This record gives sequence, C-alpha cells and structure tokens, in this order.
Amino acid sequence: MSSHRLLRTRASLAVVLAFGLVTLGGDCDEDIVQDPTFRDWCGDSLCAWHLDAGSVEPVPTWNADDLGVSFVQPGTQISQVTTESSATCILFTSVANIDPAAGMTIKVDFNNDGSFESTTPIGAAAWQKVQTEITAPAAYQGITFVLVKNGSGTAVLAEMRIQSSTGCTAAAVTIDAGTLQFGEKCADSTECAPGLTCTGDPTDLLCSQCSSSAPCANGGACTARGVFLPSQCGPGQGLGKTGDPCLNGSDCVSGACDGATPVPLADEAGACDLDAALGGDADATNCQWYGDRGGQCR
Repeated sequence: MSSHRLLRTRASLAVVLAFGLVTLGGDCDEDIVQDPTFRDWCGDSLCAWHLDAGSVEPVPTWNADDLGVSFVQPGTQISQVTTESSATCILFTSVANIDPAAGMTIKVDFNNDGSFESTTPIGAAAWQKVQTEITAPAAYQGITFVLVKNGSGTAVLAEMRIQSSTGCTAAAVTIDAGTLQFGEKCADSTECAPGLTCTGDPTDLLCSQCSSSAPCANGGACTARGVFLPSQCGPGQGLGKTGDPCLNGSDCVSGACDGATPVPLADEAGACDLDAALGGDADATNCQWYGDRGGQCR
C-alpha cells in the first residue's frame, strides 16, 4: 500500500463523530454519487460535480500526493444530480479540513425539483471522519446533493461518501405538501399538486389525474396506459383542455403536450421508447413514467 493511501486509511479510521443522530446506519451499498473522493478533474473543474457558484481548486490534503478540493471563497457551491430512487437510509461520510468559520453544509433535494428537504452542517474537523445520516421519504425519484461553503474559513474536502444504508432511526424527511407534479412518485395525495391524486400500484404510487375515489370531470374513463404510468382521464382521446396533465399530444384537444418527457428506468440501459410505452409495453422498453415535472396540454 502506498504511503498516502495508508495515511488516508489511518485518518479515516481515527475518529467517528456523529451530528444530528446518535445511532448511525448499518451496512452500506455502493456510493450514490460519482467521484466521492474528488480526484477526477476536467481542467479547472471537477468532472462529476457541477460548479454552481464561486470557485474550487485541487489542493494537497494530509499528503502532498493526495489531492482534495478546496472551496476557495464564501458562497462556493458544487452539486451532483443522481437518479437514485430506492435508498431508504442515506449515510454521509466526510473526511475534511474544515474551519468552523467556513459554515459548510450539505443540502439534499429529493425529486431534483429545486426544493431542499434537508440541510445539514458538515462538522468542523481536521482530517477526521465525520458521519451523519438521514431517512429518505417514502417515495421519490432522483436526488440532488449540494455542497456549499457559506463562510470565509478554510474548507478542504478529501472525501464525501454518500451511500445507501440501513438502520436510520430518525423520522423520514418530508416532501413539501402539494409540490409533486403529474407522474412523480408519491406517498399520499397531500404531496401532489392541486388537482392531482396519489394512486397506482401500492409499490409504485404516482401523482395522477384521477383514481377510483377521484373520478374524471371530462367524461373520460380513468385509465393508466401501462405499468409505471400515471392514471389519466381518457388518455389518447384528445379530451385534455389547456393546463390539463398529459403524456403526449393525443391527450389534448390542441394536439400539443408541453413538458412531458420519457424517462428511462434508473437501473436499466437503453432508451425509453415512447410509442411502445404508450401502447402498454412500458417494462420492455425501459420506460418508468412520463410527465417530467408535469406535462400540460397547450
């Protein structure tokens, strides 16, 4: 083992600090994010992490040959969007040199919709391992992770592992009521935008236009086109008025549906075949659902 890898191992095992929770999760799966050790640089930027604001630079950690990422100025922020949808307990493990004045935090956006359901401080440390965890919502599709330096102190990260775990003891993070759009995963109808209802297979509930307890107002039958697709009122019959949810133009009086995008299954390779999926063959075509943040009839 090389000297710098040995040093990193020793430092990582030196101290485990928990903030926010007393009991940390159990066994971990693979990392949810790419490049958790900040070693992949594309010019002046990290390859896997997007620079949202400020500036970053590669700097030595406890060993001159082992580089980390320095958040250069207050307000510096990096983020990574993922398609994770199954983790129930998320464990964060950082190894860093963080001054208390840096005010480093990690923010978590379930559903990748710009609304942060969790903001957690990254504790001040000098190359010690610090862990915390959160319990994920019952249903979500995708997670965006944001690392931000709010103050002026030194903030150098050598590692930020984000892993699926088990054994979270805290209450689940809640999604703001009434924010989920047509086709998005939900736990109950209070999470869906006004006019939508949470229904479908018990293992895959989606914000839909209608259900057995929320009948259609336009005279159409409440129908789901296929597996993993939300229920609609007369899909494909051109009944949708302006603003009604839609999957494609055939749902609308105008013949035009804005904002609906085919989304492939996160754990499957290959493109999502829209025509085949709308014919009811969603599983075979890697399609999970449509209506990316809410398709609406024009």
